Amino acid sequence: MKKSGNGLTYIRIPYKVLFRKIFGIRRKIYTSFRFLKDLMGPTYNQSWECGFQALHTFFPNNMVSRLHPLAVEIAGVAANFCNHRFDLLGSGWVQVKHGMNCRGLEGYHYNMGRPAANDCEGKWLKGRINGSNTAISRNIWVLIDPEYHPIDWQLDFKSGYRWHEHTWYKFIIFGHRLGADIKVPWELARMQHLPMLAWAFLLAQESAVEFGPPSIYYNEFRNQVLDFIANNPPRFGVNWYYAMDVSIRAANWLVAYDIFKSHGTEYDERFKRVFIQSIYEHGKHIVTNLEWSPNHRANHYLANIAGLVFVAAYLPESPETDSWLELAVHELIKEVGLQFNEDGTNFEASTGYHCFVAEMVTYATALILGLPERRLEELTRRHVIATDSEIRMDQVILYPLPGGGRRTPFPGWYFERLEKMAEFVIHITKPSGELSQIGDNDSGRFFKLQPNYRRMKVPDMRSIFRNLENYDDPTDNEGYYHENPLDHRHLVAAINGLFNREDFTAFTGVEWFETDLIEHLSGNLQVVSYLKPGQGTAAERYGRSKDEGRPQSDTEWQDMPNHVQRVFRVSGEGLLTGLKTFAYTDFGLYIYRSKRLYLAVRCGAVGQNGHGGHSHNDQLGVELNIDGEDITADPGSYIYTPLPDQRNLYRSIASHFAPGQENREPAGLNGGMFTLENAAPGECLRFDKHEFIGRHRDINLRIRLFNDRVELQSGGGTGKLRWHGDAHPGFSDGYGWQRRNTAYSILKGNCE
Repeated sequence: MKKSGNGLTYIRIPYKVLFRKIFGIRRKIYTSFRFLKDLMGPTYNQSWECGFQALHTFFPNNMVSRLHPLAVEIAGVAANFCNHRFDLLGSGWVQVKHGMNCRGLEGYHYNMGRPAANDCEGKWLKGRINGSNTAISRNIWVLIDPEYHPIDWQLDFKSGYRWHEHTWYKFIIFGHRLGADIKVPWELARMQHLPMLAWAFLLAQESAVEFGPPSIYYNEFRNQVLDFIANNPPRFGVNWYYAMDVSIRAANWLVAYDIFKSHGTEYDERFKRVFIQSIYEHGKHIVTNLEWSPNHRANHYLANIAGLVFVAAYLPESPETDSWLELAVHELIKEVGLQFNEDGTNFEASTGYHCFVAEMVTYATALILGLPERRLEELTRRHVIATDSEIRMDQVILYPLPGGGRRTPFPGWYFERLEKMAEFVIHITKPSGELSQIGDNDSGRFFKLQPNYRRMKVPDMRSIFRNLENYDDPTDNEGYYHENPLDHRHLVAAINGLFNREDFTAFTGVEWFETDLIEHLSGNLQVVSYLKPGQGTAAERYGRSKDEGRPQSDTEWQDMPNHVQRVFRVSGEGLLTGLKTFAYTDFGLYIYRSKRLYLAVRCGAVGQNGHGGHSHNDQLGVELNIDGEDITADPGSYIYTPLPDQRNLYRSIASHFAPGQENREPAGLNGGMFTLENAAPGECLRFDKHEFIGRHRDINLRIRLFNDRVELQSGGGTGKLRWHGDAHPGFSDGYGWQRRNTAYSILKGNCE
């Protein structure tokens, strides 16, 4: 603030700040203008110049032989999808329809829907769809088969809370009603089940047992897509709120459409026109609603980019779609560099989100690699890109592929980082084959191309999962198909389609056909590994010793304030036989693995560059698995906005086996459900094959490994120190799934 010569006071604002204020005002004006425009006229795009041209195809037409071993699972889940039964985010298999009665979520129950007396002419849509879109919506509805019954796309079919089709997307609110979970309709509207209908179609063509006529699966795909388009006009309703979900939906539509087409399906012209127009509308929405921020962007923005790769690659070439592809390729490379650390781990400090985002990167990368050379060359030419953001782009450059061959937009470091993403997944997978959950896990996937279901009985499911205690569907008594959200072999198999590493295949097994899909999408390119023959992974070639500020002897440790010790003994010996260590210093995770032992210590960075959106109060937290049994384990996440208290409980140090001061959180949980206030990173002081020493704030942790035991010592702090981990109500097997077992083995006395 300064005074001028005439006595007036003025404020000096930096140019960047001033620019952003002006940009923010402009955006608000633009938003108001768009809202009024959408109210007065239809939001469906009816005049796109490429609307009559065919989509490109990329998927192979010889996948049937790989599907036969999975035929039973595909038949079972495809039958559910044809009956509009979905099992998402802990819901159990539920038939989703208008006016349904929902079970409720932990005592919260809403009954907000009304039955749909649908008719062939679409008259039932009047009053549901906003006025400017009703006529076009009805014209789309008449293309649907008469016997089809609509899905309620706006419904949280766990709690019964319902949003509205006629609400403009930027006016949607959530987190305002306890028990109401907006992620449920979002998850359904990603439509990741559609590729499974395409696989069922392929098997039915070969008259495989347990399948109906092929037309059942094709018609269901066609009807569900038209149902969504008719009931979700662009920019209206809950399913246009985030460009992330729009991106994932568009990619899954395109993949399913491609599988049907590559195996002989002839689409009728009216459906094809509506479908391609909607894909264009999805792409337009992504570009004008990118979840980009100059200071804070994460998995949502990468999902935007990955989805845009699919939309731009499949749509016919035009100056506009070429500009989308250039933007997507440029930003994919840049965001992989920003959101993935040099050790291959995701910067959000969440193992679940690491897998989610790495899957997006893998499929987008493969699709770009498989583009015709003329399109890759076109990327190097500058195009005019219209986005509602401040994104600045450099020119796309083509690099030689590591190991020779054609040129690609990806530099060498990019492939090395992608390869390390798979290594991290292998190292954080426990002996059970399930992911070690560090930080949040919302069971997010980009595609679900290969079924990963276990057939169980409903009583068994109820006995395992607390969230299904009131679930009783007689149609599931013969076989409940349960998907395991903690099994991420599919991701390693997909990445292996580019690198063909023997250790990757040994981890996944040969039954995952994602490897073949990525090979085909990328044009059968083979990328040379960053590893030299006989060399261990980068995370394995590590050791650390930092003496400054840490106790040096047993006496010093025992004399520390609040000294606490735990000893885990095992029958026999051999804990250290074949022991390997893996250090992921950027993520902040240190891992010991042998035939009998899995031990992981969380100690390092706070996720999202200190913001902690998907991180927990888990610094110095320990996961210990001996002989395949969890002794201590991270409880997962369970749920987000519907139950804030549960959200904070699962984020709390009280739910993690970690040393900390009694009745005090290491970082604040009251600044929002996706923020850790005043969080501090952990610091690794020593890491070798016999000892780990770490520190968080003024609390120290030492872990020593012996052939017959594991010793944990902690000390420091100003208040009473204790080992936490007994407050959570159960373990989460992914978003919405809550196991009934309520305590770690350590709390049952299996330690000294």
